[in-house]
Amino acid sequence: MITVYDANTKLEDLHHIPLRRPEKAGVRWQGIPHGALAAVLVKAITRRGWKITDTKFSVSSNETEMAGAFQLEIPDVEIPEGQNLALGVLTSNAMKRSLILAAGTNVACCNNGYVSGQMVLRRKHTTGFNLENEIDQSLTEYRKEVNDLPQIVAGLRDRSLKNWERDQILMTAGRERLMPWSRIGKVDTEYRKPSFTEHGKETSWALLQAFTHLVKQNSPLSQMTSMNRFRQLLPMPTGWENN
Repeated sequence: MITVYDANTKLEDLHHIPLRRPEKAGVRWQGIPHGALAAVLVKAITRRGWKITDTKFSVSSNETEMAGAFQLEIPDVEIPEGQNLALGVLTSNAMKRSLILAAGTNVACCNNGYVSGQMVLRRKHTTGFNLENEIDQSLTEYRKEVNDLPQIVAGLRDRSLKNWERDQILMTAGRERLMPWSRIGKVDTEYRKPSFTEHGKETSWALLQAFTHLVKQNSPLSQMTSMNRFRQLLPMPTGWENN
């Protein structure tokens, strides 16, 4: 899925994590308990007739931050062969990030995550935030977004990369600290000699899969944002909009 590697928490365990108010929180801060967030998502997803086939969650050592992923089946939605629909979740009650929901897929052959580049929800933890309404609206947006996933994947697979483009993308990824410099060279090696033949060679898709193969070593709380940003660095065929 837009996945969480090294997941350390089960769905049912999220309900036992207490909400702690940060010392620097102002009067407008409104925390979102991880268990409540997960429960609202599960209820909203199932109410739409969508099926949750798997979940993965990871929380920080102090339990204030959480990364999650729901693997989904949605009737009448076509997805690229060998992939599964996924909804990614990032949240922080430590005032480090907004609540984020992201659209993407999971590549079955290698369990690599793929983020479409589209965040269907980005909302600060402040008063006036109606969690149920925001989640419902974001799932409506998610349903629209997943219709474009096959075309985006096809575009990434069709776009051949020149050596200088690959080098420039990897240099940018290193400078933006999407992963440590020590692993950027390993991404290049994986790109040149992929572990999975399904990834192909010398395309935007192949470089994305090489990056994702190594980003699994990042903290679970940063994996999704790193994958999303790297996806945005990749060129698409002429005439395609790089979301």
